[in-house]
Amino acid sequence: MKKEKTQMKKSYIYAFLLIAIVVVAVSYTVNPPIEQAPVENKQQLTANNGASPNGETNNSNEMLNVNSNYEACGKGTLQSPINIEVNETIDEEQAKKLAEQVSLNYDQAIFAVENIGHTIEANSTTLDNSLLMNDKEFKLTGIHFHSPSEHQLNGQYFDMEAQLFHESEEGELAIIGLFIESGKENAVLAEMWDEIPTDGDAAAKLLKNPVDLQQLLPENKEVYQYVGSLTAPPCTEGVNWLILEEPIEMSNEQINRFSSIFLQNNRPIQQLNDRDVYKFNLN
Repeated sequence: MKKEKTQMKKSYIYAFLLIAIVVVAVSYTVNPPIEQAPVENKQQLTANNGASPNGETNNSNEMLNVNSNYEACGKGTLQSPINIEVNETIDEEQAKKLAEQVSLNYDQAIFAVENIGHTIEANSTTLDNSLLMNDKEFKLTGIHFHSPSEHQLNGQYFDMEAQLFHESEEGELAIIGLFIESGKENAVLAEMWDEIPTDGDAAAKLLKNPVDLQQLLPENKEVYQYVGSLTAPPCTEGVNWLILEEPIEMSNEQINRFSSIFLQNNRPIQQLNDRDVYKFNLN
């Protein structure tokens, strides 16, 4: 009799353990543990929102706000880059007025080239070159490069994009965007490309020869102008963008040299949000 009671007791224990295992398994299935997706860095998480690499836009308000200083990256309504639809741009009286208020004062400049971790940056050693907008002078400070292009023209990317940064005394920004396509070697940027640092920890390299900025620009200087933002954190809005329609050329070797360091460092396309894009000729 005692033996039967012992066996019955063991049966109850086994049954209890079996029920406990089933309960845990069901709970795990219904509420699986939440895994945190790996993030290279907080800036990357904030900046690359609002669209997929193929240009399809997402709701940028859904992204995780990891830093209040970068709030514009996820919640801003004047974000860059954008897709420029040529047939939807404005080239009437208002665009003509803009053209009269914008002019270039470009000559030559010596640059120091460095790898800043997410792009190649060429910093001007002088402030002699400038962009004049609405009687305000914006000094050329440097050039950034992206592969493929950040902006699109009629839904199409280019091989690369150069962005010439300008800043006013008040800290306002104006950026000239240059599309780059595969073609002949770009002699104007040849020395700069020879000195591109592959290592982000390397010191900036001072070029020996000046870059002729007028020669860097295409012959046709029709531009698309709109108000946008920086394309990297903190995604500051209120930036005047001037995107030249005609691309400049670089050889496949030059393009591949850059993409071997940064295979893809462009921000996805952002929503236009009823902004006007004006087309006019840059003097």
